[in-house]
Order: sequence, then structure tokens, then C-alpha cells
Amino acid sequence: MKITHLTIYRDLPAGIRKQLRFESNAASHITQADWTVVAAHGGKLVEPFERAIPRLFQFTLLRPLYGWMLAWRLSRAADILLLRHMPFDPFAYIFAPLIRNRVSIHHSKEIEELPLIRPGLTGRAAAWMERRAGRFAVGNAIGILGVTGDIAEYQCAARSVRKSRATYSNGVDLDAVAITFDARQKNAVNVVFMCETFSQWHGLDRLIDAVAAADDVPDELVIHLIGNLPDLVDRHLNSLGDRQKVFMRHGFMERKAYLEVLAKADLGLGSLALDRQNMIEGSTLKVREMLAMGLPVWANHKDTSLPSDFVYYHQADKVSLDSILGFAVEMKQHSRRQVRESAARYVSKIAAMIGIIPWLASLLGRSDYGDAQLSDGRSEALPAAPMRTTENQD
Repeated sequence: MKITHLTIYRDLPAGIRKQLRFESNAASHITQADWTVVAAHGGKLVEPFERAIPRLFQFTLLRPLYGWMLAWRLSRAADILLLRHMPFDPFAYIFAPLIRNRVSIHHSKEIEELPLIRPGLTGRAAAWMERRAGRFAVGNAIGILGVTGDIAEYQCAARSVRKSRATYSNGVDLDAVAITFDARQKNAVNVVFMCETFSQWHGLDRLIDAVAAADDVPDELVIHLIGNLPDLVDRHLNSLGDRQKVFMRHGFMERKAYLEVLAKADLGLGSLALDRQNMIEGSTLKVREMLAMGLPVWANHKDTSLPSDFVYYHQADKVSLDSILGFAVEMKQHSRRQVRESAARYVSKIAAMIGIIPWLASLLGRSDYGDAQLSDGRSEALPAAPMRTTENQD
């Protein structure tokens, strides 16, 4: 079975590039499918799987047109075309019915996300278009993949369509993510909150408020902030007065520098405000990378790949400094290797890809893809919290 995964973007972000690199590397280890990754965008080409969008089509309204043209061409040589959904796309009305082997992939609840990332009239107009054109695009796909089960279910509910749907979670290339050095400090607690730029759904403001509300902030606690801080967040930190000393602001750091910080860390923080995108479940690459490095993770949302009793991921109902501190202290007794080995089968990109191959085959009426193997002969263990699928009830 030949599978092609196509992503169209204005300028491919570093996080998406990394995820696609992991997928491309993992594809070479799978024997049950010939899996190809293609990303077309208007920025600098970095990876072999990247293609340049011609200058004429780099304008916002014409980019989807090129995306559909490329999708149509790639679909003719593939059994299944996985196409990352292009929001507020008027060309879906023309092309969506023409590509009969397309599976629509979704990383967010687009209708609700657009007003958040494009405030004001622009965002409302984009959401209006997405509500209509997006329904047509999704309605003409042969199946729906969401990076979380919640997102996959949302696509059908919000767009009033009935489709077979499944979960295709993010994952890491375990060969490319090494266990971080263990330089934890016996008499100090180090917590890391890391992203490229802190946004609303990261919830740093909730962590700041939790520090302000705490009865006591131990001197031995250090919360490392790695990433760009918006001015509003910076001012919020300054409002803490003397308590802001618990935060160490590193700003943007090169890989070598932030690995030195991670080596000291007792745990990492996942997103603290996914609910601001009306999401109750996450599948972030950051969480998977930290677990693969051997860092336990504290967050206030469910992770789509991890079982509810997974020891090294703590899901809390609210952001509490006492809860974070208590979990960090508890995790000191566990080695980096224990964390990584326990998490490997849940965060592996190979496992995520193997998990959806039988479902993709079923969309074509095939049932002979149930026992996917790695190219070196090993079976990849699937997560204990398996890929969820819901069949079309029509």
C-alpha cells in the first residue's frame, strides 16, 4: 500500500518540520506500506521532503490552489493521500470531490482556533469561511484523522458529517532523541517550561498566578522558562515582586544550552491552557520529546497516547504550585532511563504510524494489514491506550 502525506504551509514552522522529519525517518522502518512525506511551503527548504511553492502561488488565497493541484498529482500515484487540512480554503469546492483517496488530517479545532490566532474581523471572517468550505472538504474525504481523539470527533460533530475516523498522534523518532544527562540536584527542585514562544494555550499566566497564590514558595524551587516571552507575560512576571525570583528567564536558547538546563530538570511542564482552544486532550510533540529524554511531565490535560495510570505523566485539574512541587520531588527517585523506557511505546512515531495502517487499509476495503512489522524484523508494540476508530454509521 502506497501512502503519501502532504502538508501545505506558508513557511514551515520548526515544530512541524521536526514532526515530519520523525515521520519520514520512521517510514523507512515500516515494511507494510510505502510511506512518503511531502511538505510544500514558501520558506527556506531544509529537509529532503520539502518542496518550494512557486512564487505566484505564495499569496495567502492562492496557496491552497497550489496545494490542491499538488495533492491531485500525488494522489494519482498513491493508494491513500493524507492531506493536512487547509483552513478557510475556497478551492475545496472545486477539488475536494475530485480526489477520491484523500484522508483529511486535523491538528486543531480550526473553526474555534482561527478567531484566537487572528483576533478581530479577520479571524471571524476566516472562521466563517472555514465553517462552510471546511465542511465541504471534510465531507468529501474518505476518512478523518485527528492528532487526538477529541479533534477527530469534533470534525464530524462541528461539520455535521458522518465519516470513519481515527487518531494519529504525534510521536518522536527514538533514535534521534537521546536520554538527557542526569545532573539533578539533591537539595533543589528544577522545573522546565519550554516552547518557542509562549502563547495563550501554553498557560504561563496560570503558572504565574499559581506562584502568586501559593502560601509559600520554597527557595530551593527554580522554574526555568525557555522560549520567547511576550511583553504582556514579562510584565505579569514582574508583578510578582520578590516572588518572581522563582522564575529563571532564559529566553530563546540554542540546543546545546537548553540541554544543559534539561539535564538539571526534575520534570518538564506540558501545556497548561489547552482549554482555551476548547480542547480537553493533547498530543504535543514537546511532551513526547521530554518523556523520550527521560523527563517526567506535569500538565493539566489528558494526553491522547498515554494511559490514565502512566506514572511519569501527571494530569492535574488545575495549575497548583504545591502539586507541581510534590510531583517533582516524587520523581527524583526515578532514573532517566526508567522514564524513557516506560514511555517509548507510547511516544514512538513508528508505533503511531503502524497503528493507523490497518485502518487506512480498511478504507480501501483491505483487511490484510493487521500485523505490521519493522524492517529489521521487530514488532513495534502499540500503545496500551490504542488508536481510537469510529466507523461511518451511514
